[in-house]
Amino acid sequence: MATYSTLGITLQARKYKGTGRVVTYLTPDRGKVEAVAQGIGRPASKLAPAVEIFTLSRLLLAEGRDLDRLTQAEVIEPHYALREDVTRLTYASYIAELTTKTSEPDEALPGLFERLAGALSALCDTTDPEPALWWYLLGLFETHGLAPDLEACCRCKASLEGRACYVPAEAGLVCSNCIPQPTGMSLSPEACAVVRGIKRMAPERLSRLSISAPARIELRRFFDAHTDHQFAVVTKSRRILQQLRGAGGAD
Repeated sequence: MATYSTLGITLQARKYKGTGRVVTYLTPDRGKVEAVAQGIGRPASKLAPAVEIFTLSRLLLAEGRDLDRLTQAEVIEPHYALREDVTRLTYASYIAELTTKTSEPDEALPGLFERLAGALSALCDTTDPEPALWWYLLGLFETHGLAPDLEACCRCKASLEGRACYVPAEAGLVCSNCIPQPTGMSLSPEACAVVRGIKRMAPERLSRLSISAPARIELRRFFDAHTDHQFAVVTKSRRILQQLRGAGGAD
């Protein structure tokens, strides 16, 4: 049975045959990998720390017909802060669930592993998690070839200035000349500037952003709409996230 070594970030784990777990990892070279980790429920399991969600580990796996098998693991970064705070936990859970549902096993996804690692680190260090989520979503869209054009009108190709309108059916932004009376999902100049800035930012700088409440609401709607239109997946964690926002937990 062939073995291989890789880095992996734990996206999810589910029970498997008693004390085992089936663990889903995102890796830099193989994309999403699903592996069985035996004996996780036993005391002092050496593999258990690498099964914890959001953990970055160095893994040794044996290839299997349907599922690989985790044989050794060394934790590099546990991201404890994501599991100790309900707000960070909710945002990170949405990122992990969306990544799991939009990826196929053993499908190479260039750059997504690094984007995920950057987003989780940013979530650990910030008091405003939304820019980190949006930064990750922009990378996820780009990885799948589904990124919206944020610089030019998707109809006339003119540079976007001032207020724009997001049109899901066209998967992009439309300028005020093409829609003189914006309907649907309007984006203010501030919201447009913020999303362009996030696209260019390093993740460690995201916490410096200052976003007004109206622009924040516009951007939430924009990212949710583009995610729904492009991926068409249902995520339980986003419903929880929306409840958290409604309770003021994201402010």
